Amino acid sequence: MKIKMFTAVLFIVLAVIPAFSAEAYDADSALEEELKWIRAEAEATLTIATKTEMTEETAPSIVSVITGEQIRNMGARTIVDVLRTVPGFDLIHYAVMPTHKISIRGMSSTNANEKIRIMLNGHSLKDFYWEVFGPHLDALPLANIKKIEIIRGPGSALYGTDAFLGVINIITEKGGDNPSELSAEAGNDHTVKTYSSLSYKKDEFKAYLYADHYSTDGYDGTIESDYATRYFGQDYSAAPGKLNNKDRHHAVQADIRYKNFYVSGFFSRSDTDYPAGFYYSLTDENDVKTWYGYAETGYRVPMGDTGHLGIRLWHDRADVNTTIELFSEQTAQMPGMYEGFPADEGVYEKVESRHAVSGSELTADASLCSGIQLTGGMSYEYIRHYDIRRYANYNSLFQYLPGGITELENPIKEKDRETFAGYAQGIFDLKQLFSLNRGTENLSLTLGGRYDRYDDIGSSSNPRLGIVYAPTKKLWFKALYGEAFRVPDFSEIYLEGEEQQQKPALKPEKIATAECLIGYRFTPNISASLTGFHVSGSDLIAYRSGVLVNLGEMQSHGAEAELKASFGKYRYAYMNFTWQDVKDRTHSEIRGTTERQADFNPGGIPEFYGNVGMNYDFFNEHVIAGLSVNYTGERERSGKKSWNGEKLVSEDQREPVKARTLFNASLTFRNFFKGMEIQISGFNLFNTDHRSPSSLSIVNDMPEAGRTFSGRISYSF
Repeated sequence: MKIKMFTAVLFIVLAVIPAFSAEAYDADSALEEELKWIRAEAEATLTIATKTEMTEETAPSIVSVITGEQIRNMGARTIVDVLRTVPGFDLIHYAVMPTHKISIRGMSSTNANEKIRIMLNGHSLKDFYWEVFGPHLDALPLANIKKIEIIRGPGSALYGTDAFLGVINIITEKGGDNPSELSAEAGNDHTVKTYSSLSYKKDEFKAYLYADHYSTDGYDGTIESDYATRYFGQDYSAAPGKLNNKDRHHAVQADIRYKNFYVSGFFSRSDTDYPAGFYYSLTDENDVKTWYGYAETGYRVPMGDTGHLGIRLWHDRADVNTTIELFSEQTAQMPGMYEGFPADEGVYEKVESRHAVSGSELTADASLCSGIQLTGGMSYEYIRHYDIRRYANYNSLFQYLPGGITELENPIKEKDRETFAGYAQGIFDLKQLFSLNRGTENLSLTLGGRYDRYDDIGSSSNPRLGIVYAPTKKLWFKALYGEAFRVPDFSEIYLEGEEQQQKPALKPEKIATAECLIGYRFTPNISASLTGFHVSGSDLIAYRSGVLVNLGEMQSHGAEAELKASFGKYRYAYMNFTWQDVKDRTHSEIRGTTERQADFNPGGIPEFYGNVGMNYDFFNEHVIAGLSVNYTGERERSGKKSWNGEKLVSEDQREPVKARTLFNASLTFRNFFKGMEIQISGFNLFNTDHRSPSSLSIVNDMPEAGRTFSGRISYSF
């Protein structure tokens, strides 16, 4: 039924596209405006794929670009709404962390998003994993985004660690790009969002300042049963009970530029709850306070007429203060496990820590001759994890400490890491080099690689290869291969304040991806592409006998299809879908037997998902309407086997997570009064039961938000 509904919406959008085209050609003025927009869109460049300017069709990567206008038109609540529209991207609400987790082509991080390189204007937003949760994905500002550039696939050859499954570069407004603005927004669950921006440009001087504030009580969602229910019984569980989704955060961003010199910075502060409790046990007194900021400066100078030389310096700083109620008051009263707990107090732990990163990068690019473009660079980073303090109201025997929360002895006071890296890349325009004119609109070869050395883990080398061929202006092909790595973070090397005995054996995770794409432009307005991919991960970090080791093996293969139609700034439509098949190929031993696991579906991964959307303006761009549909197919449970004493059975025997379709819409009123904009947005309009797959501890999975409305009023000056 859901697939039929998705297909029906797709048919409607495809039926409407010709109407878009017909109206666009009704008048000469409309035609001229349309052609101006098409030319601007075709000539738009991105830098994420090669660190040099290229178009989406010529870039040697599988890339997606989402503009700030598109984000504004869709009325997105958070960046989660935006990323859900990208082919190959699946996002789920992670029950034990105040964020969504991104899956790319069916593969994701074990915990948060540490296998995806998330950048703000090319600056990596450090993911310290256990040590700090901010700036977590859901809290990233949307209002000042100029565009988002995305690589679906490995990016370590240019960006190093964490560019494992993909790269997301959020590019924000600069001084003079748009007018200054004030805005206020309100919605369900006492959600309030305000922001302001100041934009200034004079000659070659540009200045931009942005600030926002966000607060919400979080949506209603009930956890019917939890870890405590499953293992201790209903009498010792806080479930059924309401999720805890309260969130308060604000951000400040500044960017100042003069000629080739810039200074930029970002600061965010958040106070967030854990939705379902840290150990999948529903609790209501969790509090995660994070403080994160960075400052960066850089200078880029021309080297004659052939290239540029640039240098960047940066410093990141993060503090975290986390109070975790591990188990509720009901669980703490369970006889035989906990002793001496007051009737009104749960099991608490508190962690405080600080983190800092200082780094520098030297880059160069040059055209040696017509047809050869070289890019390279070297970087250094020093990372510190320090001032770690731990508190609890229980001891190692789970006995209540009479003083309540008490500071515990922590043998680790500071850990640090140094890393050096060098990378080089060449883009060879074979059409120019060999004077290939007949049957060749574009033919280029990209070769590159990067070497990273970590003083505590070792080294990693990662190559990339890309061939882009366009026999005509309408048809183009890409064949790509790349490798990536992720170095273990401090939380994986140091557990419970003690260094792992096997630490020297822990090495970077690896992944290799082969991709091919065929694209076709039917008209100047309408284009389509089909991408096939095969992803193979090895040395993935997992537990064996209570110790983290490199043993995991994963594979994913599938296809992504995309259709885009654009007839102007506010008139466009899109459709994409992804099919994928993911298997765990670790073949680990099944406890209690001599057998090993066969290849199995790791669970929680949809085989099919997709998006359909359209945007249209009325009354000479004064009214803009947007509609989007996000469909996610059924999610099978993990096929992992275990021995029950008699036979092998599936560890997770629950019914699959049901398929779901989310309908979202927005209506924007622009410039009825000069500079004024009013928007009304609705999400999950049909109030679909929307759940993210979770562990067996949360039997009915993680509930997500139902029908939600919001209204925004903005003034530009």
